[in-house]
Amino acid sequence: MSSFSGAVVLPDIKKTLLFKNRDLATDSHNDELFYDVDCFGIRGINIVTGEQGGLAIGVNRHGLAVANTHVRNTDDPSYHMLTEQILMFAKDAEDGLALTRDHLEKDRLYQWGNLILADSDSTLVIELAGNDYAIEWSERKVLRTSHHIMLDTEEVMRADNAERYDASVERVNRGYELVREIKTPQQVFELLKDHGDSKGRASLCKHAEDGNQTHTIMSYVIELDYNTETGKPKVVFHTATGNPCENEYKAIPLIFPADEEIIKKAKQMYFM
Repeated sequence: MSSFSGAVVLPDIKKTLLFKNRDLATDSHNDELFYDVDCFGIRGINIVTGEQGGLAIGVNRHGLAVANTHVRNTDDPSYHMLTEQILMFAKDAEDGLALTRDHLEKDRLYQWGNLILADSDSTLVIELAGNDYAIEWSERKVLRTSHHIMLDTEEVMRADNAERYDASVERVNRGYELVREIKTPQQVFELLKDHGDSKGRASLCKHAEDGNQTHTIMSYVIELDYNTETGKPKVVFHTATGNPCENEYKAIPLIFPADEEIIKKAKQMYFM
């Protein structure tokens, strides 16, 4: 299991976009939505147990968006659970970091992963590996795939699967090459469709090849527009089923606070 996630802040147009290419070794996956009064998200899958729980990507009424990527299997709870906690209780990226630190200081451990947080004016990555964690702040752009950049875990990851590690490094390097040039929302969607030199396990839009069955099965973009008179962001959730290079994104407006009718309409649009 691997994924490609990141976020960009576009201050000139007062927009933040958080995105994720979700990679699984199956074609039979069906997303499960979570949508309540103050929060929307896509359920995560515990790679060790196969059970659904927590959130793989989501956004709350404050305009905080969070996504994650898998790094390494452990017997600890999934980082999806932490993602859900952040979206339920945090107001911005700094608040989400404080909540995460509180969990870790209380000896709550999670499977190895990366959390990407984004709000109106900042992006943040929290790398998780057992008792260790590392933070990357950026005012504009961050990316992660299925390895750590700041934590010293390369030796362990190479021992597990050197080919997978090298593909992840190649993937994130290509991502940063492209994300530095992003100035418009449309360029985010093009980023998620990118193949670099060729389609395969190291392309951002990931394709199965040579016995490797993990590929992009869903692509998501959360678009937050802060150019509003109310002070509350306008939120649109974009999703494409399968490889985004071959499929169109559908746009689903999200409204907070959400009532039963709003939730029903969003689910109908998602599963059309």
